[in-house]
Amino acid sequence: MKQVIYCLLIAGLIFGCTSYDDNLKINVQDYKTLTIENIDTNLKVANLILNQSEFEKMYTNYTEDIEIEGVLNLYKNGVTLIEDEIIEVEIKGTFSAGLELKSLGIKFDDTYNNEERKLIDPQMLPFHSLDRIKAFRFRNSGSDFENTMLKDMSYTKLAINASLNLDLMYAEQTVVFVNNKFLGLMNLRTEANTNGMSRLYGVGKSDITLAKILEGGIVEKKDGDFDRIDDFIAAIDNEDYSYLSNEIDIDNFIDYMIFESYIGNRDWPKNNVRFFAINDGPFRFVLFDLDLVATQEIDSSPMSFINNPIGNPITDLFNIMYSNEDFRQMYDARFQYLINSTLLSSARFNEVVTEYKNNIEHIMPTHINKYNAPETFTDWYLNIDHLKNNFKARENYVL
Repeated sequence: MKQVIYCLLIAGLIFGCTSYDDNLKINVQDYKTLTIENIDTNLKVANLILNQSEFEKMYTNYTEDIEIEGVLNLYKNGVTLIEDEIIEVEIKGTFSAGLELKSLGIKFDDTYNNEERKLIDPQMLPFHSLDRIKAFRFRNSGSDFENTMLKDMSYTKLAINASLNLDLMYAEQTVVFVNNKFLGLMNLRTEANTNGMSRLYGVGKSDITLAKILEGGIVEKKDGDFDRIDDFIAAIDNEDYSYLSNEIDIDNFIDYMIFESYIGNRDWPKNNVRFFAINDGPFRFVLFDLDLVATQEIDSSPMSFINNPIGNPITDLFNIMYSNEDFRQMYDARFQYLINSTLLSSARFNEVVTEYKNNIEHIMPTHINKYNAPETFTDWYLNIDHLKNNFKARENYVL
């Protein structure tokens, strides 16, 4: 059997080679004639029934705050899973909203009962629940849209498989139609906001206090007890270890800082940080937006990622905590355990990437034909190799 072997060359060194079957039989389904009735896929298929002119207006004016009403139908292998569920739809994202395929925020009219896992059925951490869902997103993969459409969810799945003490977003690969016309391949993903966290823990939205940190270390208070958020930030400014050690979930904070710095997230911690508390409970930190992981500064230490730049609340919080001997011993021991266990190894990461790649390999040619993102099917394979090789290079440096 003929095979094509793609080898990624960087600075004259072979990072790795992947062989792909030249006789791979993929039925390229024409996106112009594709419908929910004739699509050939094992993936879930969503069809949003919307007013077409309202949808086009929202899509064109994506920087405006426009929300439209519609209904959601969801299918799998021709079987109806969700029928005519009333929803509200809006464009989501900042940078990614400017892409040709835009992320869609979906909010149910009433909280959706997902006990039978019809909407989303991922592998889950044992302390989370997806029995009730108020809102979710059809995500275009953000900065990874033109590369693999696998990156964010693959790193997230790595954390789930390692049973880390993290709050995060669950995802499932889905084909999306609007008014029975192919929109694209997207990731059906739960949210990292107040709605998302309240549903993960089965509490009301009013029970959640949540804030986010934006580019430049700017703290944006979103919901709940704003005075408590102010007191928390003030304690960081005052380097009040005693107060802070009682205000944060230590185990969650340790896993959060280790994972983000181990994988090399350069768009963090000065940005893409959310922390929340349930009523009077400790603050926990949410893992999300991993699109720029291991793209630059791969040969920087975990501490370099944490301290770049110095002067943002999360960097300052970590350094206050790490200056305490008891915390430092806990942190270093946990990091060493995760290294020795190989739970975060490139081998395990590659398994996740390959699984997700296999799930969508049959529909990617259709998606690529519509969006030229990436330009060719071969480019998609090469980008997947690049994703794996970058993490391997990152792992080698950290070790």
